[in-house]
Amino acid sequence: MVRATFERVNELLRYEPETGKLYWKISRKGVKGAGSEAGGLNCDGYITVGIEGKKYYAHRVAHLLVNKVWPDRDPEHENLIKSDNRWENIKDLATGSENMGNRVAYSNNTSGLKGVSWFKRDKKWQVHVGINGTAIGVGYFEDHRLAGLTYDAAAKAVWGLRFSNLNFPTEESDHIVLPDRVIRRIEAQRGYQHGYQEQARPIGGFL
Repeated sequence: MVRATFERVNELLRYEPETGKLYWKISRKGVKGAGSEAGGLNCDGYITVGIEGKKYYAHRVAHLLVNKVWPDRDPEHENLIKSDNRWENIKDLATGSENMGNRVAYSNNTSGLKGVSWFKRDKKWQVHVGINGTAIGVGYFEDHRLAGLTYDAAAKAVWGLRFSNLNFPTEESDHIVLPDRVIRRIEAQRGYQHGYQEQARPIGGFL
């Protein structure tokens, strides 16, 4: 899909790194005038902006205006607030896997902890960590909190602190020792992840 060039976007929009806001540089028929704020909140909580009939994520537009190129991968938000597009809040380029690590627990998660679910047959908490579409079983635990801490240790091994949204403060899981089989599977998947380079592509209908 053909995207707007830096030159064209720079003609139309101005980005304020301190506030994260985009503003129109010129007045156009049927839209807000020059100097007005550009973009609006979508149903997923991201700011999007329409440019010549196509919708773009505002944080990707910010990257374009700062670096003069579209991001190859997906910038993410440091504080997890998707509409906060201040430059200091936009993380380093993240792979799809790293963005998964950055997410909070899904709303239908009954354990209240990310990566932890109840295994009814054995009446224990089971822990999984996902990488590159592969769910790695970390273990089964009677203690709910220990299960959450073990997920945190695995998440740090997969994504590092920068792209891990943990259940507990990071230092609380520093003492957790992951089984060798789990470490081997994580290392294998990380090797696979780093063995290819993601291509830029539309995400959810946006660019």
